[in-house]
Amino acid sequence: MTMPNLPKELVKEILSFVPATYLKRLSSTCKPWNRLIHNDKRFARKHSDNAEKEFMVFMLRRNFRICRLSFNLHGTDPSAEVKGELILPDPYFKNSADQFEIDRVFHCDGLLLCTSQLERRMVVWNPLTGETKWIQTRQEGGTFVLGYSQDKNKFRNKSYKIMGFYDRSSEFLEVYDFKSDSWRVLDGIRPEWYLGYAYRCVSLKGNAYMLGIDIIEEMGLNLSLLKYDFSTEKYEPVTLPFPSHAHCFREAHCLSVVRGEKFFLLYRRDKRSKTEIWVTNKIDDTTTEGAVSWTKVLALDLNRELQIAFTSNFLVDEEKKVFMCCVSWREDGDEDKSKDKVYIVGEDSKVKEIDSGVNATIGCWPTILGYVPSLVQIERALLYMLSLSLLCVCVFS
Repeated sequence: MTMPNLPKELVKEILSFVPATYLKRLSSTCKPWNRLIHNDKRFARKHSDNAEKEFMVFMLRRNFRICRLSFNLHGTDPSAEVKGELILPDPYFKNSADQFEIDRVFHCDGLLLCTSQLERRMVVWNPLTGETKWIQTRQEGGTFVLGYSQDKNKFRNKSYKIMGFYDRSSEFLEVYDFKSDSWRVLDGIRPEWYLGYAYRCVSLKGNAYMLGIDIIEEMGLNLSLLKYDFSTEKYEPVTLPFPSHAHCFREAHCLSVVRGEKFFLLYRRDKRSKTEIWVTNKIDDTTTEGAVSWTKVLALDLNRELQIAFTSNFLVDEEKKVFMCCVSWREDGDEDKSKDKVYIVGEDSKVKEIDSGVNATIGCWPTILGYVPSLVQIERALLYMLSLSLLCVCVFS
C-alpha cells in the first residue's frame, strides 16, 4: 500500500491521527511504514499527541498469563469475555513456548512492567509492538513501579525509570535508570510510611502514586496517599477525600487508573460499611498536589451478596456507574484448587459473576488493569545505542 502522490511529511501527518491498533496492522503493508511505526521516535511522539486514545482491559490470571478482556456494559445484563492470552516468550528458555511467569504487572504510558517474585529479573514490554527490555534486579521479590522524568527545557522527552522497594517495607528505595542501565539507592528520601502492596501502587502521567500507613503513637494508624515524582525524586502528600485515620491494615483501600487521565480510590472502613469509589479530577503534567480534587462516584453495599476481598486492582466505568474487579475463588470441596472470577457490580449493588476459565492449584493473585495502546519505544542505554550504531557502520561500510 502506497500513497505515491502525497509528500512524505503529509503521509506522516495523516498516519499520526490513526489509532494505534489500526496503525499496527498497517505496518505490515509496506517497509517504509513499518520503519516509521516501529523506529521513528519523533513520529511516536506526534502520534501520541494527535491520535485518539484507545482503551483495553487486561487481566493477569492465576496461571501467570495476561489475557485481554472484553466488557459489554450495555443493557441490564452486563458481560465479560476472554479474548485470548498475550504471548511473552522468555529468552532464558530454548523452547519458544516457555513464557515468563508474571505475578505482578503495572502499566505506564503504553508499557507494561512485568515482575516475578521468584526471579531476580523483570521485563518492560510494549504488547502492541512486541518490543521488550529485560532488567536484572538486586534480589528476589519487591514491589516496582514504572514512571518517567521530564526535563523542563525538553518537556516532550521522557526518561523512563523504575522505582522499587523490598520486603513490604520502606527501609530503602532504589531507582533503575533506562539510560544508564543501572540501579542506585535513593539516599535521604526514605518515607516513614509502611508500603509494599502492589494493588496500592499505580502510575499516572509518569508519577507513582501509592497508599501508605503511618504508625503514630497514641493515635494508631494513619492512611496517606503519596506521590513520587521521578523528575525531582521527592515524595509529596496528596489529600485524601476522607479522614486519614485507619483502624487496621486490612481496611480496604486500593488505587486504579482509567484511561491514563485520572485515578480512582476504593475505600471501605469495615465489613459493615459501604464500599466507596472516589475519582480525582483530570490530572495532567502540570497538576499540583493542591489542585487534586475528589468526587464520590459510587457507594456500593456488597456485604449482603458477596464479600469481595479487595486485594487487587479494579476498574470503574464512570459514565455507566459500573465497578469491575477480579478475585481468585476457592472451589467448593477442593481447598487446593482456585478459579479466577470477574465481577461486575452496578450502581444498584447487584453483582454479576463471570468465570474466566482458569483453574490452578498454585499461582498469582489475579489483577485487572486498563491499558492504553501506544507506539512508545523502550529507552535503551547510551552504551547499547552506541554499540548498535557501530554495528550498523560495520555492516554497511
